[in-house]
Amino acid sequence: MKTATIKLATMLCLASPNFLGAQSDTRTVTDHYLELTLNQQYDELLHVYSPEAIFVDYTGDVFQGPVSQGAVRGAEAIVNMQKGWGLDRARLERRLDFTVGEYSVYWGTYFAGYSNQPDDISIPFMTALRARDGQIVERTDFGEYIQSFRLGDAFDANTANTAEVAPLYLQAYLDEDFETQQELLAPDAKFQDPTSQVFGPPAGSLFEGADAIIERRRAVFQNVSDFDLEIQESFVANHHAVYMGTVRYTVASGRSFAQSAVFIIEVKDGKVTRHWDFVDYSQ
Repeated sequence: MKTATIKLATMLCLASPNFLGAQSDTRTVTDHYLELTLNQQYDELLHVYSPEAIFVDYTGDVFQGPVSQGAVRGAEAIVNMQKGWGLDRARLERRLDFTVGEYSVYWGTYFAGYSNQPDDISIPFMTALRARDGQIVERTDFGEYIQSFRLGDAFDANTANTAEVAPLYLQAYLDEDFETQQELLAPDAKFQDPTSQVFGPPAGSLFEGADAIIERRRAVFQNVSDFDLEIQESFVANHHAVYMGTVRYTVASGRSFAQSAVFIIEVKDGKVTRHWDFVDYSQ
């Protein structure tokens, strides 16, 4: 999640006009995008999305339709999918939002309203938006749809498995317990902290395979101690456990950090298959 030079990199990012300018541009674009999305302004959204934009909702596999089949690609295809949701109204009650580099992260309750229903459906929800050159190039969602939409008990076994495995893995991650992490990771597991791209490569890279993930973490945690996540809100649904809170750690220089964060853990067949961190390194 962090490089050996995290302290220096963080200080440089905070001091750099280029970083602050890029971050300001990101937030302008993502806030505007969110406003258009919540107001179903589809014609305008076509111009805000990059022509090659990618939309992924990993928790959307509980539905039928394009989002359940993986990434939806291209501005027109994404907007057509959003139109197909049939929303009459929508709003997002935010309880956390931050912007770092090309990414803005929003966490809260999403209220979805339909013309044939008097009451809105409330959904625990987070979205990570990536902006570049004034357009949205990626959108990644995680939502607790099963209870929100009363989808029944077909996903109970998966949810129970995730609720058992994810906390064990998370604790091993925080404890720097590499042996337990290795046991819980699937051989082809993936890990990425996209927000750490502000430190430069290899930070922000996608690490594939349990061995590669553990090797990377052994190197990183030589310079990080007192790693902890104070969880403020969370949900578990089907294959995903999503945690929002404050991550704390101390680097080799002795300086300590407390930063807003969202950690997502994907569990399938009793193993962690994917892990994302989104962290506000600008703090």
